[in-house]
Amino acid sequence: MEQQESQSSGGLRRSRLLQGPLRAFAYPRYAAFWSVSLLSIMSFFMVMIARGWLILELTDSPFKVAAVQAAQLVPMLVLPLISGALADRGGRKMLLFTTDVFNFASLLAMGALVYFEFIQEWHVFALALANGVAFSFAMPARTSVVPDLVRRSDVASAVALFSTIFSLGQVAGPTPAGYIIEFFGMAHTFFVASLLLIPALVGIAMFDIPVIAGRQRLAPNGARESMAQSILYGLRYVRGQPVIIALLLLGLIVMTFVMPFQAVMPVLVRDVLNRGPDDLGVLMTAIGVGALMGSLTAATARGMPQLTRLMMVAGLLVGVILTLFAVSNFYLLSLALATCLGLSTQLFMTSNMTMVQLATPDYVRARVISIRFILVGLGPVGIMAMGFAAETFGAVPSIIAMSSMNILFVALVLVLFPSIRHARRTPPAAERPDVAEPAEPEAQPSG
Repeated sequence: MEQQESQSSGGLRRSRLLQGPLRAFAYPRYAAFWSVSLLSIMSFFMVMIARGWLILELTDSPFKVAAVQAAQLVPMLVLPLISGALADRGGRKMLLFTTDVFNFASLLAMGALVYFEFIQEWHVFALALANGVAFSFAMPARTSVVPDLVRRSDVASAVALFSTIFSLGQVAGPTPAGYIIEFFGMAHTFFVASLLLIPALVGIAMFDIPVIAGRQRLAPNGARESMAQSILYGLRYVRGQPVIIALLLLGLIVMTFVMPFQAVMPVLVRDVLNRGPDDLGVLMTAIGVGALMGSLTAATARGMPQLTRLMMVAGLLVGVILTLFAVSNFYLLSLALATCLGLSTQLFMTSNMTMVQLATPDYVRARVISIRFILVGLGPVGIMAMGFAAETFGAVPSIIAMSSMNILFVALVLVLFPSIRHARRTPPAAERPDVAEPAEPEAQPSG
């Protein structure tokens, strides 16, 4: 009797899990992939804090603090197109494993350079470029795996929850990084960040990544399409989809006018709030806590209409909050505003990415995602503009100007693309007669 009651209560808990915003975690393969991806992202955010503070100590230049963060995004101007094509051709596991190995080696080398006091300014920029190359190859592949691990009805939950790894990475990465820098030294931050990648590497090596999106379109002569043809098809597909174009433009606007504020965070913390690297880590963690809340809020959305409303509100609200954050010189107020800033930013980014995935058929998903990451690669334009303006006019007026432009351009896109307000999910095999409808993923809920 007790055993039956226990089984009944266990089934009830699983049922509630499957019905709530955390329902994607009921799929064992999804939960495992989410966990190993989180470790890689935690390492990424630890390095971001260490790299920014290190270049500030070496150069005392707000422009170079922004420039080193921009350098990481430069490879994303081109490389995601190649990564997306490779991922759609079935090479996702190799891309993920290789990029984590590359990051592991580069972080160990950077830690050694700092520890033995051989570090120079160009080393920091070289690390940023190396991380950017790895990120450019990894993220389209990593993101495109997610919908293949759950049933189609749970894709929205899976994509939204997967974005929480970035939020949790901001929570679990920056604060330890700040304290390690403060109490143990810069070199140890790079060493710890590299060690986080070891279980991630083991997990990826053991993980069975499904090859569902890898079916290839055939040329008229029956041969597989070339890499160039695969890339061009993805570009042509996006060109014919107004909703996807609008979503990509909105993502570009927020990446250009909002996200660059993080590049000058060390300047704000030191020169406006009069705080040190440990407080920088705490502020970045507050942004991460808010981002986690934003991701979970997006995960509660049921369908495209709710996601659209969340995205539009967050896209406008983030500019207002960023303005308030820039003018605050009171640490506790800045801490609260940082949480709100993280929430609104991540709510927008998660809703935007989820809508892109839901509006894109499986066979071209990684290539469309790669185009979105290329728009992220245009972020250096905003970061360099922010760095130059901060060096010339000061960080506070520069952030206010950028956040005001974000509000203006988001509103403009929403007016010029009314179809975004009526976005719907695209059938998986739409407009592709030469590709069969993929079978339902084998992933089943636990129990």
